[in-house]
Order: sequence, then structure tokens, then C-alpha cells
Amino acid sequence: GFMREEMARREERELRRGQQKPRSPEGWGLLLALWYLAFYKPIITEVHLRRKNIEFIFIRFSAWQYAGCDKLWAGLVTTLCHSIRHHFGALPLSVYHVMGTRPRFASGFSQKEWVLKRDACLKLWGLLLVLGAGLSLLLVALLVPGIKEHRVLKVVGSAVTSLSGSGLVLGALSVLKNLLVSEKQKIERLTNSEKFTSQLGFMSKVRGEVEVLIGFLAFMEIFERRRLRVVLEITSLDICYPEKVAGVLNAMNTLLSDTNAPFIFILAVDPSVIVPCLEQTGCMKGLADNGYLYLNRTVTLPFSIPQMGSRSRLQCLEAAVQTREDLMYRVITGNVERR
Repeated sequence: GFMREEMARREERELRRGQQKPRSPEGWGLLLALWYLAFYKPIITEVHLRRKNIEFIFIRFSAWQYAGCDKLWAGLVTTLCHSIRHHFGALPLSVYHVMGTRPRFASGFSQKEWVLKRDACLKLWGLLLVLGAGLSLLLVALLVPGIKEHRVLKVVGSAVTSLSGSGLVLGALSVLKNLLVSEKQKIERLTNSEKFTSQLGFMSKVRGEVEVLIGFLAFMEIFERRRLRVVLEITSLDICYPEKVAGVLNAMNTLLSDTNAPFIFILAVDPSVIVPCLEQTGCMKGLADNGYLYLNRTVTLPFSIPQMGSRSRLQCLEAAVQTREDLMYRVITGNVERR
């Protein structure tokens, strides 16, 4: 709740400073986003880096839900992919896969955030012109009385039309394929495939999917005129098997290895449980078998919640004995208050 209030405050402050109003890929904004994805390259400018308004995308990952699968960390990545796809919609992400470009940094202090993709425009216009020429030849060969007998013109017209049309159809099919097959499904297929489970190729393919997401988020930052941060809250890790705990921590390190990755991980665990789990696995080699040292290198900002007092314990006890209907009523009243 506090983070959402801070988001609203920052946005209001930016508007008072005379900054451009943020936009979202909904309604007309969706059509505009698709237009930019297809025909423009985004540029990270000094103006964008000075923007203070920020949007947090909250994702909850309960490790216990995925504890039964072979690759628990793959569950973390699929949850991330699915949540981002759900937040922005499947269509913009599918078009980005096929036609989008990752933002590049401005060469100077230019405020121009969008540059026309000339090569994409030339290709599209070229295909449309060739398609038009092919259709014209075909119509002439079929309708003009004196030329109906010439079979060569028909063959040339149909060949030109089919070749140019196939280029446009292939692009549309690629978008449709990414629309139907999500990143989550791709990773799940890789996880089920035996040839990838023990090879480096598996990790590199998953990494490729994550890099596409990072590029897409960077694109949407510039389009929405605000900073984006994906907050992953990881819970229930301390009730999983030791090797799976190590796998999730390794996945966190892999996702954070990109310096421009907009991810914030909140790891809610009991160190006294996690450390022995880590020390049982083989990931401690070179760290003197010290689990605390490994955790300190993984967690950037550690903090502890103090021991509960009697009042807090009573509140927890009240929440525990409440019925399912009481808890659901609390959610509804919370929604009313938020509105």
C-alpha cells in the first residue's frame, strides 16, 4: 500500500513540474504502442533518466507451489514471464518478439525518444508495391481480352503476388505464433525435454527469454514515460528441499546479472533454516562451506523483523481463527477503501 501511495505522489509531482503525462497500452494507447513497436526505435535520453515517476509491478512467488517440479527456479522464471505478459497484454509482447527493438542510448543530450526504423518501412513499402504490381499483372492477364491467351503473364503475375504475399503472411504468422505460445509454455516445454535438462543450452534458452522480457520492459518504460520496476516477492523457500533452495538463489543471481534488469527481489526467509540447506548442497565450494557468506553475496540489503510482542501474537491468533468468509469479506472491504 505504501509503495502504491508513493507511486501516485511521484506521478502528481512530475505533472506539477510540467512533465509529459504518462500513458498506458490500453484502448487507443494499445494501437499507439503497436505502431511504435513496428516502426520506431526507442532511445534512452537524459530526459527519460531524470524521470522520477515510477510504477511497481508486484509478483508473488510461493516456492512451495513449485516444490514438486524438477526445476524449482524454472517456476520462478515462468511466474515472471506469465505476470509481465498478463500485465501488459499478450499482443504488445508478441509484436515485440517479431518486430520490436531494444532501446539504445542517445549519442548526445538529444530529447528525441523515437527514431523511425527506415529499413522496416522500406521493406514493408517494397513488399506492398511488389504485391500491387503482381495483382495488377494478374488482373490484366485475366480480364483484358487480347492478353487472356498469354499464359506467361498469368504465371509471372501469380508468382510475384505469392512471393510478396508470403513475406507479409510469414510476419503475421510469427506474431500469431508468439500470441498463442507464451514464454511460460516455451520454458515448460524445455523443462520437459530430456535433452535440455542437463545441458548449458537449456539455461541459455531460458536466459534468452528473460532478455527479451528485459528489452520489452525497457521499451515500455519509454512508451509509458515512467520508470518500471518488477518486484518479485519470494516466500516459502525455507520449507523446500535444500538443492531446490540453491537453485532459486542461483536463478535470482542469473536474472540480476544484467546490470539494466529492472528486477527487485524480496526474499522472505528464515536464515537459520536456509543456511544449513545451502551448506548441504554443492554450491558452497570456494566459499569455505559458509552459508551466511553466500547469502550475504546474494542479498543486497538484509534486514530482520524483530520478535513479535504479545499484541501482535493476539492479532495473528485472531486472523488464524477467522473463518474463510471473514477473510474474503476483509478483501472486499479493502477493495472499497482503495477506491
